[in-house]
Amino acid sequence: MNKFILIKKIILVVYFYALSNSVNAEVSKLKANDLFRIDHLMRIDVKMLPSDWEKLRKESDRNNGSMSRIFGGGASGGKRFNLYKADISIDGKIIKNVGIRTKGFIGSLNPERPSLKVKFNEYVKQSPIEGLDRLTLNNNVQDVSLASQYLTYKLFNKAGIPAPRVSHCKVTVNDEYLGVYSHVESVRSPFIKRHYQKYSGEMYEGTISDFYPIAVQNIEAKNSYTEKNRTQALKLADILETKEGFDLDEAKKYINLEQFVRFWAMESLLGFWDGYTNNQNNYYAYSNPNDQKRFHFIPWGADGAFTKDRGPFSRFGRDQNQPKSVYSQSMLANRLFQTDEAKALYKVTMIDILKNVWSENEIISDIKRIQAFAQDHLHNRQNRLDEGVDKLITFVETRRSDIEPELNEWPVRVQGGPRIPRHSVKVGELVGNFNTKWINERIRDARGEGEVDIKLNLNGKSIAISDLGSVGQPEELRRWFGGRGSDRSRVLNPTITLQGVSEDDGKELTVVITVDRKDFKPNDKAVSFRGSLSLRDIDDDQDGNSFRRFMSMKSLEGELKLMDVGMNEGDSIIGLFKMEVKESRGGFNFGNRGRR
Repeated sequence: MNKFILIKKIILVVYFYALSNSVNAEVSKLKANDLFRIDHLMRIDVKMLPSDWEKLRKESDRNNGSMSRIFGGGASGGKRFNLYKADISIDGKIIKNVGIRTKGFIGSLNPERPSLKVKFNEYVKQSPIEGLDRLTLNNNVQDVSLASQYLTYKLFNKAGIPAPRVSHCKVTVNDEYLGVYSHVESVRSPFIKRHYQKYSGEMYEGTISDFYPIAVQNIEAKNSYTEKNRTQALKLADILETKEGFDLDEAKKYINLEQFVRFWAMESLLGFWDGYTNNQNNYYAYSNPNDQKRFHFIPWGADGAFTKDRGPFSRFGRDQNQPKSVYSQSMLANRLFQTDEAKALYKVTMIDILKNVWSENEIISDIKRIQAFAQDHLHNRQNRLDEGVDKLITFVETRRSDIEPELNEWPVRVQGGPRIPRHSVKVGELVGNFNTKWINERIRDARGEGEVDIKLNLNGKSIAISDLGSVGQPEELRRWFGGRGSDRSRVLNPTITLQGVSEDDGKELTVVITVDRKDFKPNDKAVSFRGSLSLRDIDDDQDGNSFRRFMSMKSLEGELKLMDVGMNEGDSIIGLFKMEVKESRGGFNFGNRGRR
């Protein structure tokens, strides 16, 4: 009996000890506020397989997907980057078995110092940080001052617009120091619930996309509800498409006008050229269930704010003649500025922000504080900090004088209508088959190689193609517009190249079909691919790296079946296909900006 009592006591002691540890663990759990302190430079260490780290870095410009997102093509989103297993520590607190991937778009992509996304629940169910389900670590490649993101989101929050919190951290991966990063709060379920209580509305992330009927599908859905239901977005898009007699009262049913105008004025004041109202980019839109499902806008990707220019492509358009005080390229901003009510509200809002939010002394103090604590922890690639700080301070000191004269002469005149957002339109069909060989070295001219049979229809006309040829070969490492090329050390995917000449006008047809290595095998089912078609003068751009060549491309979507494949010299490559030919419209396609 005594033994039984003793054993029972031991069990109880063990139980309460375990319970105590569990409680202590909960008490000691990191909270979101711990990761957004402005007086502390966090240390984040990542441990992962060296081979996975190399793969992650090489995905920084994967498949030139970024360029297609700018100029049209398929919908935004999708699985652009792969996740890898890792352990991380935050100021010494270890979190195991997280998922990590690179992140970014065009300018922020960097294989040496990639931006990183960390997902806690990718491999095991865990919530190590109360109020956060992931980390977003930006490399600050475009934010050389290290202050743009912090200041942008702080000022949005000060103005009453929900925006991410930001802190700074030192990032190390496998003992390789990457420099000072910005830790930005992700706009996901914890963020939405903190600001809007519910996460049951339509939620979108916009990347070179806008509310336009034939382009709504290009706005990336961020929750399962939105993937199945885009009702509010489609209704708003229908209203905004109206060129004449824009109905503001009807639009008010789908947007919170006061919230959007405040968001809009903040983007314009901050020189946030790469945001929604100027570039149809870097934004979230949430149909708030607590506000009659009206859309509220949330800023994102603010590493390019505090800039007086309107972006790298402004010289191609009318942008240099636009007023400084208001952006007007997006569908919603442009349509609203057609109405007297919205213009008047915009002016009142901007005046209020300049009086109650925009404090030059406070902003400059924040800039110098960040400069001081980051100075001794920079990566050797972060050697432009002082230059970035000086530019940022100059912007802050002069911005009020840029804006106020236009408010005194209100209303200003904006030039033209909105930029039609990027979208794809079916313009033809390509059907055929090929029987060719694999070669290890790329060749420019595949005509005469192998056997090809195709039928091509473009814009309702059958195009006869002669002198056909085909070859299997490694994908081409493209370098568009004279810029930096892709990482030449990465593993190349296989491509099937078809070439011939149009009998009608002598133009060269080039079809490139790229397949992921893992899918490049005999299969009676269709495999996924990325395809392009161009039809251009043979004498044009023989170097293969030109802007004109890129702009001549059309995308291919449909079915590809591979009956026989191999990637050794001389291996047989046999397949057939049936594809739609699609042409990108709108966006940065300067020659067809107004075309549907």
